[in-house]
Amino acid sequence: MRSLRNKSGVSRKYRCRNSDVRERCGLKEYVVTKLERGMLRWFDRLTRMDESRLTKQIYGENVRDGKVGKGRPRKSYADHIGGILKKGPNFKHPKPRSLHEKIDGCQ
Repeated sequence: MRSLRNKSGVSRKYRCRNSDVRERCGLKEYVVTKLERGMLRWFDRLTRMDESRLTKQIYGENVRDGKVGKGRPRKSYADHIGGILKKGPNFKHPKPRSLHEKIDGCQ
């Protein structure tokens, strides 16, 4: 939201709602939804890749450096995708648009 506020020239001191800033920039959906859509698109491409591709092999491996850190373990990319799929897609617009095109159109 900070980047959208900077693009639109609205600072936090004006106490303008995030939904108003998104509307002013022409975004119809949340940025998180766009990111999730992109992650699912990449995951779809990844599942269709040939097994010999390096990208697919790296995704399949569980790369650790041997150290066990304190606290909660970090989420892997597969965990993020699983969470998105479990939550279910919440995409209203079937034809995705580039986020940069929408932000550049913001004044």
